[in-house]
Amino acid sequence: MNYYEFVKNYLGTDSCKEKSKYCNIGTTFCVCREEAEGCYWFYETDSFIVEIHDFFIKKDIVYSSALNMDQFMSFSSSYIITGNGESFSPYQTLSAGSLHIVDVENMHKDYKFLLHSNFPYLSVGISFKKEMIEEYLYSLKKEKNISYSDIFTSFNPAIIKSFAPLAKEILNCKMKSPAAELFFEAKAKEWLSLTINAFFNNKDVRISKDDDKALKDVANYLDDHYALDVSQQTLEKVASMSGTKLKKLFKQKYQLSITEYSQRRRVNMAETLLLNTSLSIKEISESVGYSSHSKFSSCFKKFKGIYPRDVRKLSEKSTHTLGCGRITL
Repeated sequence: MNYYEFVKNYLGTDSCKEKSKYCNIGTTFCVCREEAEGCYWFYETDSFIVEIHDFFIKKDIVYSSALNMDQFMSFSSSYIITGNGESFSPYQTLSAGSLHIVDVENMHKDYKFLLHSNFPYLSVGISFKKEMIEEYLYSLKKEKNISYSDIFTSFNPAIIKSFAPLAKEILNCKMKSPAAELFFEAKAKEWLSLTINAFFNNKDVRISKDDDKALKDVANYLDDHYALDVSQQTLEKVASMSGTKLKKLFKQKYQLSITEYSQRRRVNMAETLLLNTSLSIKEISESVGYSSHSKFSSCFKKFKGIYPRDVRKLSEKSTHTLGCGRITL
């Protein structure tokens, strides 16, 4: 079975004949189901698959069985532009500005993911085939005893931002053949280059057991006081460590600064209120600790990829006529 047939069988539909908003050298599958609506676009070569997931999630989607895709790819790396969910085994947040990595050949049998309802999911990714992995990474594996899995899954989260412009270039590509083929080949190599560079720039040090417990205490304290402006001095006392060390280790463990961690907690709570209450956006922003409506909207956009007013609008619609190429963000 080739990849086209695999996607066709999995989605249960033929490829879309309508003109897609994405590059015309690829293939688009339109989906209109009870739980989700939108499109999946991909462009395949012998070395890689470029793919775009563009959906509006109408009902919570819980996927709890790993697909056998190792005949098509070895590693999948996706930059999420807009999303709201989580994957498990290992745990990864599926939210705006995050990188979702799947080690396809070693995918855990308990792998699953959850996408939350009333939210758009837009991601751009590259799935690397074994041929490309071997061509560019075999020497590292042989000479330095570095596993392919380590290269893809163990790198500094601060590097993730460098994938954003690359993802948007792919998303907005309107080139025609043969320029498009050259463009996607270059972008696949650039994506892999960023991944390798991120791995070698990972200068993290091991967190001791005592420091790890202290960091969890700080995170729990922030969770319980998310609506308050907790001072740095208070957190230093909770952790029993200096401010410089606390900031460094906290960022290393949670992939967010202390401020960003608190902001994400506030935004997650605000999202729940937007979807499940009739409170005004102003009331919600104040209840989660923001005195400035503009700052609240900005933070919400940062972590969720859309503004709170858009979440409220989407949740209020009983039907969505999004179709292929009609999801706008």
